[in-house]
Parts: sequence; C-alpha cells; structure tokens
Amino acid sequence: MRLQIRNLRKHYAAPVLRGLNLHLDAGAIHAIVGENGAGKTTLLKILSGLTPADSGTVVLDGAPWAAKNPKAAQRAGLSLCSQELSLIDNLSVAENIGLRALPGRLRLDRATLHRRCRELLDRFQLDLAPDQLVGTLNLAERQMVELAKTLNSEARLLLLDEPTSALNDQQARALHAMLQKRANNGVSILYVSHRLNDVLQLCDHVWVLRDGKVVHNAPSEQLTVAEVIRHMSGKEKLAQPAIAAQRHGSVHLSVRNLLTRNMRQPVSLDCHRGEIFGLAGLMGAGRTELLEAIYGLVAHTSGRVELLHADKRIGLTGVNDAVKHGVGMVPESRASQGIFRGLSVAFNATIAQLGRVASRHLLSRRREATAVDALIRRLNVKCEGGDQSIEALSGGNQQKVILARWLHRECSLLLLDEPTRGVDVGAKFAIHDLLRALRDQGVCIVVASSELQELLALCDRIAVMSAGRMISTFERDSFDQEKILEAAFSAHNTTQMA
Repeated sequence: MRLQIRNLRKHYAAPVLRGLNLHLDAGAIHAIVGENGAGKTTLLKILSGLTPADSGTVVLDGAPWAAKNPKAAQRAGLSLCSQELSLIDNLSVAENIGLRALPGRLRLDRATLHRRCRELLDRFQLDLAPDQLVGTLNLAERQMVELAKTLNSEARLLLLDEPTSALNDQQARALHAMLQKRANNGVSILYVSHRLNDVLQLCDHVWVLRDGKVVHNAPSEQLTVAEVIRHMSGKEKLAQPAIAAQRHGSVHLSVRNLLTRNMRQPVSLDCHRGEIFGLAGLMGAGRTELLEAIYGLVAHTSGRVELLHADKRIGLTGVNDAVKHGVGMVPESRASQGIFRGLSVAFNATIAQLGRVASRHLLSRRREATAVDALIRRLNVKCEGGDQSIEALSGGNQQKVILARWLHRECSLLLLDEPTRGVDVGAKFAIHDLLRALRDQGVCIVVASSELQELLALCDRIAVMSAGRMISTFERDSFDQEKILEAAFSAHNTTQMA
C-alpha cells in the first residue's frame, strides 16, 4: 500500500501536527522518530481512525482517504499496534488475538482459533496458553499479545507505535524478522520507536519529527544514531557523561529471605542511601515481582522488608506502610497503574502528599499551583499547565509527572520499574540526570530495566535475576556486559513472571 501525507495538521490545547508531509512506498519499512510530544502517536491515531485531522490530505494508493473510525481503517487494510494496549482483560489470549476475524460460521471454531494463536506466539518464542486470560499477564506478555493481534490480519499497512518497548532483545529480533518478511511480501510498515539502533538496522527510511513537522528524512544507511539524535533534539550533541563509582551511605533498605508465590528462591539484598541499585534480567526473571513485593503490592509468603533509620528499623508490610514511611514506586505500566486517568497534571503530581498543598484540611489552589509549577520546571514537563488533563500529555511527560509525585512526597526510597520505557532519548537522559541528582542527595533508588545499557550507564551496582532467583551482584568497577548476560540466562526457563 502506497501512502502519501500532505500538510497534515492537528491541534489540541496546542498545535501537535504543523503541516506534516510524508510518503511511504509499498513493501517498505519507514521509521518515524522524534522526542516525546513530536506528534508521532497523533499521526498514527489519525491514520487508524482514532482521531480526525484538522486539515491536510491522506492519499492511499492514489486516492484521497480519511478513516472515519478504526473499523473503517481495518477494512481499508490498516492495522494499528498502539503503545497503550487495547486488549480485553476478561477474554483469553486467543480470543484477543483473533477478535477481528474469529473462525467459524455458526459457532466459534476454538480448535482453529487456538492453533492460529499458538503459531503466532511460537514465532515470538512466548510460552502462553491460548486460553489464559489476558488480565493475568504482565506488561511484556500483553505487548506480545497486542503485536500478535496486529499481525493476525491481512493488513497492507501496519502502524506500530513503540512495539518493542517492553520486549527483550531476543523477542525484538523475532518481531523484526516477522516484519521484514511482511515487507518482502508487499506490506508497508510505519514503525515508531525510541530504540534508534533497531530503527537503523530494520528500517529502509527514517523520518525525523520535531514540534509536529518533519525536520529531516533520509535512507537509514545514510544515518547514524548521533545524527538522528541531533535532528530530533536540534542540538549538536546529546550524550550522557561518564559515571564514576559512587561511595555509598548507610544501608537504608534491607530485604531478608523475601519470598512470594511466584519466586523460586528467597531474595536478600541491601541498598544504601546515595545509591542507584539496578535489577537486570530477562522477561520472566522476577524483577517486577520483587519490586512489587518490596512495595507491598504482592503478598510475602516469608521474609521481611525493612527501612533502616539512624535509631530504628521500620518493617514494611503493605503499600500504606511504604507510602507513609517515604517509599515511592513508578510502576511498569504507567497507563494502567501509574496515572489517574481523567484527572489533571496537578492532581497526579500532588496526590501522594496533599497536606503540602492544603490549608486547614482544605485544598489551597495557590499552594497547589506553586508546588506544581515548580515540579513542572524541575522536570521540564511539556504541558499547558497543572490544570491540563494527564491523558493529553505524551507518554514521556506522563512518566515525568509520576516521578514528580514522589519528588513532591520527598521519598527516601524510590522503586522504579522500567522508568524510561517509551521515553525519547532526550527525556531518558533528563530522567537519568534527575536520578543521579537524587542519589547525590542521599536518596536510595532501585531501578529495574530490560535495557542493560541503561543499567550500565546509570547504576552503582547491578543485581541479576534469572527465573525468580537472584543470581549475582556486580559492582560498578567490575561491570562486565558479557558476564551479566550470562547470569541473566543462567536459570531462565519458560516460567513468565516479570
């Protein structure tokens, strides 16, 4: 399917697309890259019928076209895999994947449905039962199901918005092989991603967006990651500083023999004040399970979690205890677990400590505005102000607001699960700088990430988990990527937990 976009415009509280022009040939994979808020997701929503454009023209195979709704887009041969997943929790994996074209005439042919589902999941090397409810899956598994749902069609134009944000490298390679095969068979693909190395390896052409416009485009072989970043940011250089080993303060978080229903072995660890402690591992390693157990979201079957202060030890037995004693958590899925939908940036940023913006138990709009404006400036949140709906912000800016929530609370311990998932390069570096600044102020930070390079750049120590077990811990002075990967694979099997 050949696609041409001419002078496309869209305005919400502020202009998002400002006369965008783009073209895509049949059988090609084109990347769209840009910082959060550049207009990438809005473009895909317009093409897939989720929102109308204000003006401009979309031409498919030589004929003007506008999707009135997602169903019309699907009939025209367009299929969207959204960054914010569109799965139905109380349906099975197979039912979600096959929902657009269920087999059978008078009744559902479950045998065929499950066979097709199994074939797709096998290509992703994902061991899920076709009849398992989607509501029981973790984020990475849900993203795989969303991808399988998108690929389970005869679409001629695939629209993929951050399709690998929750996947490990092996799963991303499996997806890319499938996409290349589709492109070789004449399918056109628009691929949105912040993983720039993947973009340059997979895609034929790259379109760089900034402030709602295309500022550069070129064949991928003519570009480097540094050049793409320069065009995205408008800056000549954007790089992280070299990080020296950090001296740790006293132990602040003590975990002893912690065990949950899904962990294979008890976990013990100590994290210090003024330290960034990383959790590495493959999907299913147990990183998310461990963070949720520390925070109190997952019940312990044995063991204890304690915060150590100069004169006392505080046992944490649940979320209320954790928040009361200065523990904040940024969850893996900001859309379903992190933000309060339909409410303002101000509410989302201050909800963890309303006492600071209240006077005599009544909310003070003046105090709230002062606190929120300071947080917006500190984290460089791109928004129209504290009154703007959180859902109107890009994913990266929503993530910054969740971080702002715990800055407002002045937490002494931060638990961060994939804190830069779906965040552009500039925002990722800004979040890293913020975490380093908090560390230098004595905050204890635990970070779980599927991006090993992120952990290597950010952390003072890295603990490696594999299949629910804590395998080994590496000090910054002895970081070794090959040995960390070896540890991550050492006990991993088909059990999916994180």
